[in-house]
Amino acid sequence: MSQRSLKAELSEQRLSQNLYTAQCVREGEVEAAKQMSIPLYDVMLIAGEKLFQWIQKHFDHQTNILVVVGTGNNGGDGYVAASLLLDDGYKVSLASIDPARQLSGDAALAQKSWVASGGEVADIRLLDTEHFELIVDGLLGTGLNGPVSSAYQSVIQRINQSAAHILCIDIPSGLDANTGATLGASINADTTITFVGIKTGLVTANGKQKSANLIFEELNIGETFAHLTEPKARLVEYADFAPLPSRALYSHKGNNGKLLCIGGNNGMAGAIRLTAEAAMRTGAGLVKVYCHPSSASSIVQGRAEIMASSENLLQLLDWADCIVFGPGLGQTTWSQETFNQLLSYLVDQDKPLVIDADGLNLLSQQLHALNLSYLIMSPHSAEAARLLNISIESVENDRYQAASKLVETYGGNCILKGAGSIVHGPSGTYVCANGNPGMSTAGMGDVLSGVLGSLAAQGMTATDASLYGTCIHSAAADLVADNFGQRGMIASDLFDYLRQLVN
Repeated sequence: MSQRSLKAELSEQRLSQNLYTAQCVREGEVEAAKQMSIPLYDVMLIAGEKLFQWIQKHFDHQTNILVVVGTGNNGGDGYVAASLLLDDGYKVSLASIDPARQLSGDAALAQKSWVASGGEVADIRLLDTEHFELIVDGLLGTGLNGPVSSAYQSVIQRINQSAAHILCIDIPSGLDANTGATLGASINADTTITFVGIKTGLVTANGKQKSANLIFEELNIGETFAHLTEPKARLVEYADFAPLPSRALYSHKGNNGKLLCIGGNNGMAGAIRLTAEAAMRTGAGLVKVYCHPSSASSIVQGRAEIMASSENLLQLLDWADCIVFGPGLGQTTWSQETFNQLLSYLVDQDKPLVIDADGLNLLSQQLHALNLSYLIMSPHSAEAARLLNISIESVENDRYQAASKLVETYGGNCILKGAGSIVHGPSGTYVCANGNPGMSTAGMGDVLSGVLGSLAAQGMTATDASLYGTCIHSAAADLVADNFGQRGMIASDLFDYLRQLVN
């Protein structure tokens, strides 16, 4: 599958795929409105209208609603929404963290309109929030770049402790819009409606958790904004990809991809077995495993199609179209010797390599690029931290930077796994929209390695294999969750769904 067959690459006008930094959105929004001769206050009115429409669709007029506002434009959006709710007969209250403060700009106009319509501004610090069924969060916006003050933290904690549905305006208050990190304390949204452009921090790691059900509204300026502003990343999902091409009638197992999977140390056969079977279920024609001598029999037991060996590694490397290295490898003397043989081989033979698990842990001791034209790394946060010699917290606080640094250091393409897996490489940065918490179980990464290796062996480019493989793996897990639930999902549950999706 060529890069141009990716729908995500071709559909440049699909606004909901673009991801932007907060600064880009702030600056681009102003310029887009200017070019379209739309006053920014009118954009604020549209934002308030979108909030109102969502509430109107999901809550009846008997709902007790609290709109909590700060002193910026998020607060202005909240004032507009509250005014529309009041005019429509809803039971709505509005509270500010600083009710006596005089606002400026468009937010001041929105506040004035609220007061003129008979609305009052209560002090959120004195208000009992327990009896509200819907709380609209307009406390803090995307301009936050330091820790939340103690006064705001107290309000955020009270809102989070309430039983109300929490609707966040543009971004959950206290969240870093660029990275998704919590700046001291942040709102736990049930729904987030974000405007103009989706912020990068809303779709990965903690930010994805905090923003929950994310809705995008472009506020009538989205297309102009998109033409003016370069996205930092793109959001992709399985549905974005064209079907894989049909196989030729004369095809045979030898030209459908020969994959060598290396791993399966003593007592760790299960990981490489999962990798090998995942590769077969996603279409690899031939799959061989090089493993510790004690593991060979258990790897092939019950799956006769897998060929396992603990001898002649160099011959197996010559045979393979692609190599997967790491699942169940361990970090013993056998592991290191196997790694050294692979590195020596790759000095002269530039073959596609997928490296994961303990392969990454051994690679972290090298701290230099592998100089391969085709390399895919798929670390989770702990492995990424070891590869970069930083803390796990540092990785999670800026997953985009971590993925970029991994590629800068080691080359190739990197899949930083987790909620909102990040795929970064020479072609840019992408975030996978598929996936669910049920995937947090042993062996999921081993299955992904098999999928990636299979696609690479079948001739996909590194970019396509990284993107398509990540999304199809997560989409298969979503199907498992849809049919059976998230709890109790195990890695091998994905096999039947992977087979369906590649077809």
